[in-house]
Amino acid sequence: MAQTTLKDAVEARGPYAVWDLMTEEERREAAAATWKEADPETGALIQMALARELKFRPHAVRRLGAEKVAGRLAHIAKDLPENVLFQFLFHYHMAAKRPLLVEFLDAVGLPHEDGVLNLPEDAGAPDEAEVKTAAEALVAGHGREALVYLSTLLVADGEFWAGLAPVLEGHDPEGEAATTPTR
Repeated sequence: MAQTTLKDAVEARGPYAVWDLMTEEERREAAAATWKEADPETGALIQMALARELKFRPHAVRRLGAEKVAGRLAHIAKDLPENVLFQFLFHYHMAAKRPLLVEFLDAVGLPHEDGVLNLPEDAGAPDEAEVKTAAEALVAGHGREALVYLSTLLVADGEFWAGLAPVLEGHDPEGEAATTPTR
C-alpha cells in the first residue's frame, strides 16, 4: 500500500522516510556531523561500511576528515541499519538545527538545554494539542526543514510526540501540503 501522508511514510519506513525528505546538502551535513560525533559503536560501523564502499582498509578510512567522506557517506547511509541512520538524523539536528529545536521546545513548553530535552524521569508526554499547535507554527515558519525535524521526533518516540501525527498527515511523503483531505 502506498504511503499517502508523511505520517504514513514515517510510520512505515522510520528514519528512511525522513532521509528521503532531506535535501542532498542536509544529508551531507548529517553525514559529516555523524562522522565527527558518533559514539564508538556507530563510528566503527560507518567506518567499516565506508571502507567497503571506497575499497580502503578500515584504518585508512579513520584518518579521513568529515569533508572528505560526507558525500560518499550520505550516499551509502540509506543502506545502513535503521538505528545507524537514526544517528545521522540525531547528529544533524544537534549540529545544525539547534535554533529550530529550541523554538519548538519553547513553544511546547518543555524544559530543555539548548534544544536537548531535560525532563524528569517520571515526566509524561506533552499535551497533544500544544504539540500540534507548536508544530503547525514551526511548519508555517520553516516549511520542509521543520517537517524533517518533526518527522525525526515521531521516529524517535511516536507515543510521546503523538500530537505531531495530525500535522504530518497534512503533508505527502515529499513534504508537500496535502491537496485533498486525509482521513
